[in-house]
Amino acid sequence: MKLRRFERIALIIIATLAGLLALLALISDLVGLPQPQVVFPAQDGMIGGRGPVELRFQQDMERFSVESRLSFEPAWQGVWRWLDDRTIRFFPNTTLGEGNSLKLILAEGARSRDGRVLRQPFEAALKIRPAALVFLSDPLISAELVRMDPLSGENSFLTDSGGRVFDFAVSPDGERIIYSRINLRGGSDLVLIRRDGSEEKVLVKCAEFACIEPAWTPDSRYVAYTHYESGLTASMVEAVGKIYILDVESGSSNLLFNNPGLYGALPSFSPDGTAVSFYDFGENAIRLVNLVDGSSSIIPSRVTGRGSWSPDGATLIVADWDGEGTIPRSTLFRLDLASRSVSRFFDDSFEVLDVSLPAWSPDGELLICGLQTESRQEGKQLWLFERSGQSVQQITGDPQMNYSSYQWSPDGNRVVFQQVNLSQSDDAPKVLIWYRADNRIETLFDNAAFPQWMP
Repeated sequence: MKLRRFERIALIIIATLAGLLALLALISDLVGLPQPQVVFPAQDGMIGGRGPVELRFQQDMERFSVESRLSFEPAWQGVWRWLDDRTIRFFPNTTLGEGNSLKLILAEGARSRDGRVLRQPFEAALKIRPAALVFLSDPLISAELVRMDPLSGENSFLTDSGGRVFDFAVSPDGERIIYSRINLRGGSDLVLIRRDGSEEKVLVKCAEFACIEPAWTPDSRYVAYTHYESGLTASMVEAVGKIYILDVESGSSNLLFNNPGLYGALPSFSPDGTAVSFYDFGENAIRLVNLVDGSSSIIPSRVTGRGSWSPDGATLIVADWDGEGTIPRSTLFRLDLASRSVSRFFDDSFEVLDVSLPAWSPDGELLICGLQTESRQEGKQLWLFERSGQSVQQITGDPQMNYSSYQWSPDGNRVVFQQVNLSQSDDAPKVLIWYRADNRIETLFDNAAFPQWMP
């Protein structure tokens, strides 16, 4: 059959287009996938010891082809999570100390959805930045947030609130701080700032109510906090509190529990972010809430507190009154979350009158506690323990001083803490640091409180 002139032209156009498409596909295949880019939080090209590490592509990617080819040298265990089809983030299970260097590697073969292939391995050098400290200056009169470099001693104010900062929490990635700011109605609002104090934004306006006790998820995306209907005028223990979860990105805030008869305070997330714990006043217990299926359970504890999660999330240490003996004493109990078994933390030969919850070292092998071990002792002293409960050493030994707010540095080599002289009613607190290597203690800042590390 003889083709008409129009049909011949159409066939020629179709053949030409097919040839061009084949040529483009060949060129695309030969050129391959463009190299991705590591997105650093700052221009210095460094990251915090808790990550995250963000990798961004120019095309939508076949996710498994990327995930299966990503690694670190030396190895750094953790979880990769996609933000969208072009951006993936790594959240580590362990914390790296400042100064550590490592290499991010994406092996060849990663594919985009349009079929382009990464022809050459991608490598990026990473370095962990020095950890800074954030604390409240002049906490009794005019509290503001201050950032300090513990190596150089240089410090700078992060807030200018007129002395209205109540409490705060540094995000695990060290990029942001959320703090509670007293408002003009007697309550407190939640305010977000960058690590340098910039981009201040009010996330939750609470009017005459108090929104305090913020706690971050490990991925620095969500914040749990307590909403007290009594404002800041009543004792927090006697107040009615509700736990809310705040999405920092969208600004939305929702109740953790809609049960009107359930009151709580002091929320804290598990290390993997799948559970939240808080103190349930009605049950006199710590309540654990599974955020995946919504189920919850309680751990009896007559001592109001958060509980202290081990870095691997397998253990929760809680405080409770010791039922043995005639003298009221508080002690610590270890809960194995897999077996649900409970055991005493301290060795039977170690006598404790009063104790504060421990802080775990980043590797989970050591813990620091504030302890009162003698009746003549006024303040709690700092002690170092193995995870088994065996004492290693007493760090402080002045019975007139009380030590609290202790926190390990990301590298596990230092502990920052707060000191108050109980023999002086008007004594202002101080921020001190303990160097584990040589058992040395230094005063970092006078008239300061509640120090936290900023990776």
